[in-house]
Amino acid sequence: MLVRLRSWLRNYFTYVVYESSSAAEGAVGVKQPLIRRRRRARRRVVSPSERFIWAMVLLLIALVGTIMLEAVYIIVTKNISDELVAGISALVGSLATAFLMGKRSAWVP
Repeated sequence: MLVRLRSWLRNYFTYVVYESSSAAEGAVGVKQPLIRRRRRARRRVVSPSERFIWAMVLLLIALVGTIMLEAVYIIVTKNISDELVAGISALVGSLATAFLMGKRSAWVP
């Protein structure tokens, strides 16, 4: 299950960068042809680092563990722990930030 989660996270955070391959367009002293040919953009796939993937897995495991701990606390004491709720909201906030801001695709002319 951990392998599938890591694979899903890696696929989700992988993005594609399109680069134009015309390096001589902006160079000084390079003679430009009269007829410009349209160059194909190169496609480069950028995948996230293993450290980032393991950090996301750790965040998800910590979130599930904290929710389970809060459930046990509620069952045993018939009360809600404010500290555990704050921890759950912090984990949800960091996961939401990573998922909303981490996904990107870029166009580099």
